Amino acid sequence: MAARSYSRLRSLTASLRLAILTFLADPQWLIPSMIAPVIFGLVSFMLFQGTSATLVLYAILGAGMMSMWGQTLYGSGWATGQDRNLGTLEPTLTAPTPYLYVVLGRVIWNTISGLFGGAIVFAVVAVAYGRPLPLAHPLEFVLLFVFVILSLAAVGIVFSAAYVYTRYAGFIQNIGEFAFYVGTGCMFPIVLLPFWSNPISLLFPPTWALDALRVLAIPGYQGLSWGFWGDLVGAVATTAAYLAIAGTVFSRVEKHVLEVGNLKDW
Repeated sequence: MAARSYSRLRSLTASLRLAILTFLADPQWLIPSMIAPVIFGLVSFMLFQGTSATLVLYAILGAGMMSMWGQTLYGSGWATGQDRNLGTLEPTLTAPTPYLYVVLGRVIWNTISGLFGGAIVFAVVAVAYGRPLPLAHPLEFVLLFVFVILSLAAVGIVFSAAYVYTRYAGFIQNIGEFAFYVGTGCMFPIVLLPFWSNPISLLFPPTWALDALRVLAIPGYQGLSWGFWGDLVGAVATTAAYLAIAGTVFSRVEKHVLEVGNLKDW
């Protein structure tokens, strides 16, 4: 058991290190993860300038989530796509360490880089605002912000698992990015969307976590009817469900590769 845990930790660490080096070697990722969200945040701030500080917080949270989700979505797609393109998917799947730990290292880095982008958005817009933001419960806000990242990572891992079944990951990413922004309440609360769409939005952990984040950060915010603690319970439950689904899918894929030796029929 100790040797098995060490092998998984070693694979996770190596995957994380390789993801960091790949990111640094290909600086184009700085545009969607850090530069573009800052531009969106500043544009939103200028639109809301002169209004209440609450709308400024909306601009910060929306642009910050764009950074985190964009990096998580594209990074998750590439987490398995790069193995397909390089021809290393089957050999990696047949390695002693479960493939989930390899993907997890990549998703962790993509989520961390998205977090950096969100922090940069917050700092830039706060400086441009020129006054202290009325952020209620700042310490709890930071902790919940990290949890939002974890919920995004859970979605990212499920996407990575699903992308094993398709060669059209890039197509799905381009369609899903902005749909996800709207559907999870990243751009605005889901209560403003048609009622029939709300159950679909609640299938995604960030929907719950984002509503809880707004309740905690924005004074007087009226979100979903069950309140802050209901949001937290929903976010934890859906995040756990996504992680369980991802683990099940990867186990099935690994079993298939061990039996057949390839993924040509998928």
